Amino acid sequence: MASFFSFIFFVLLPLAIGLLAIYLSIDFFEYLKKYHPPKYKQMSFASIFGISNDEFFFHLIKPHEFLRFLLSPADLQDNNVKTYKNKIRLSLFALLGLFVIYSLWIILT
Repeated sequence: MASFFSFIFFVLLPLAIGLLAIYLSIDFFEYLKKYHPPKYKQMSFASIFGISNDEFFFHLIKPHEFLRFLLSPADLQDNNVKTYKNKIRLSLFALLGLFVIYSLWIILT
């Protein structure tokens, strides 16, 4: 029973939260690309390795710009952007909390 709990808590839960964060981020960038193109262009590379952003399978984001925007209070006066930011922050906070729990688990056992 303990191994089943460990499998769920240490494997499935982080995987589910991580996939949720990735899905929300992709959906958020699709929304930005459609409704706020200047902000999307600011947070993504125009091209990388000679291939343009439009031809890539995924968005070429600048992580430092994305995190800066995610943690800033500005929400472009759009309620949907505010909602996306809150959901992504919550999922990343949950992943961080799981990482802290795992670290404490390793230290205490």
